[in-house]
Amino acid sequence: MQIPGFRRAAVLVPILQGPGGPELLLTVRSSRLRSHAGQIAFPGGRLEGGEDDVAAAIRETREEVGLVVGRDQVLGRLSDHPSPAGYVATPVVALLDWSAPDELAPDPAEVAEAFTVPLAELAVVTPTSRVGQLQAYRRRIYSYLWRDRDIWGFTGNVVHDLLGALYGRGAVDGRDPFAP
Repeated sequence: MQIPGFRRAAVLVPILQGPGGPELLLTVRSSRLRSHAGQIAFPGGRLEGGEDDVAAAIRETREEVGLVVGRDQVLGRLSDHPSPAGYVATPVVALLDWSAPDELAPDPAEVAEAFTVPLAELAVVTPTSRVGQLQAYRRRIYSYLWRDRDIWGFTGNVVHDLLGALYGRGAVDGRDPFAP
């Protein structure tokens, strides 16, 4: 997706395969950030000097939460989404073996908290939605209320696409991420 004046960004959508089943890793953005402070987000940011979306998502994830991800763990991409901050971001989905959440090292300058959501729990949440306008683009904005957390906006839309890919329209890039 190209929008005049918007810059390119990427987020990592980390699916952690642990003993209790697959979980989605999310962050709460630091209150010190200029944009989207305190909001729930995926690790990610703008593309830098010659990076592709996968490289940017992997780099930003390492910088923000200390999680090392290899290109071989990437399953594919979801549809691009524009953000009110002036970016068009590509969600990059990765499947990671996971047994030690205490190995995360969130950067307090960017991340107030990192947490996981079991995909099985998120899949049964009925989202709410509204129609929003971003420049000339009308779009539906989804919100998933999970426990006391409101996963909405850009992140809610990516979650909506992910759940549709995993449970509704087939797997990301045609692969079942939970098959052995």
